[in-house]
Amino acid sequence: MGRRIVRIVLPVMVIILLVATYPAFERLFTGGLSYLRVSLARLELSIGLREDAGTFLLGAYSPEAPYTMEGVVRMETAMEHRLDIIAIYQTWGDRPEDEFPLALMRAIDEQHRIGMITWEPWTSAFRRNAGRAETARLTRLREIADGHYDAYIRGWAREAVIFGRPFFLRFAHEMNNPQYPWSLQAGNTPADFVDAWRHVWRIFHQEGARNVIWTWSPQNRFVAELYPGGEYVDWIATGVFNYGVYGDGVWYSFEFLYETFYREAITYEKPLMIAELGCSPFGGDQVAWYADAFEKLRSRYPRTDAVVFYGNPADTTTPGAVIDWTIGDNPALLEMLRRALPREPAAQ
Repeated sequence: MGRRIVRIVLPVMVIILLVATYPAFERLFTGGLSYLRVSLARLELSIGLREDAGTFLLGAYSPEAPYTMEGVVRMETAMEHRLDIIAIYQTWGDRPEDEFPLALMRAIDEQHRIGMITWEPWTSAFRRNAGRAETARLTRLREIADGHYDAYIRGWAREAVIFGRPFFLRFAHEMNNPQYPWSLQAGNTPADFVDAWRHVWRIFHQEGARNVIWTWSPQNRFVAELYPGGEYVDWIATGVFNYGVYGDGVWYSFEFLYETFYREAITYEKPLMIAELGCSPFGGDQVAWYADAFEKLRSRYPRTDAVVFYGNPADTTTPGAVIDWTIGDNPALLEMLRRALPREPAAQ
C-alpha cells in the first residue's frame, strides 16, 4: 500500500517541483546559452577571424534594404560601381524593434557589404519613461552616462559580439542638431555627451565588441567640445545636404557645405565619411551639383574615405516639406556617376 502511494505521489511531486522551478530553470538555461554564444563569438574575434573595413567606400541608405536589394543592385548596375555600405537607422527602447538588428546585419553581411547603424537614443521609448512630463522625456545623456540604461546597452554589445563582423555604429548622431532630444539645445551639456559616449564605448569593450567601428557624426560643423577623444572614435562623419527651395531658398554648392567641416576634421587624423549625402531636385541643377561634389571629392577633399547616399524618398524632418532624396530613378544622374566614379563591378 505504501509503495503504491509513493508511486502515485512521487511523480506528482516531481511535476509540481518542475512547474514551480521552471522560471528559474528557463532563465538559467537561456542565460547560459546566451553566455556560451557570446563567449564563442569573443573567442572568434580574439583570434583574428574578422577583417577590418577598407577604403574608399561608397554606400546608400535605402528604406527597403536589406529586406530587398533590388534597388541597390539597380543603382550599382547603372553606376558600374559597388555600394559597400548599407545604412540603417535604429531607435533605443525596450520594444522588440529596438533590439540589435542581428537578422538585418547578417543579411547585409551575406551580400558582402558593411552595415552602418545610426543608433538614435530616443529614451522616451522606454516604458520606465512613459509617465514623464513631455519636457522630462527629452533624452538625458547624463542618465546614460550614469548607467540607467546599462542593461539595454550591454544587450546590444553582446549581440554585436555574436554578429562578429565589422560594422559602423553612428551613435547619437547630430548631437548639435536642435531637432534631436539628445542635443545640446535639449538641455544636455558637452560633458554629458562626452561622458555618455565614453560610457557606451566602455560597455561594448567590456563585452569584447571590438568589431564596432565607432563613428562620431555631428551636423554641418565640427564641434570640438563634443569630441569624445581619439581613443573612443574610429571614424569622423557628417551629413551634407543641399535643400534648395526646401531650405532657405539658396542653392548651396557642395564646397560651401563641406569645406569648413572637412578642414577641421582632417586635423584629427581619423578616416572621414559623408554619412548622408543629398541634393534636392528643386532649386537648381541636381546632376551638376552631384558632378561638382564628386569632382571636389577627388581634387579638393581627397581624404574623404566614404560617401553614403541618403535615399529617403519621403523625408519629413523639414517643417512643411516632404523631400525625396533618392537618386535611383534619375537616369541622367546615374550616368553622370558612372562616368565620375572609379569603375568597379557591381556586387554579384
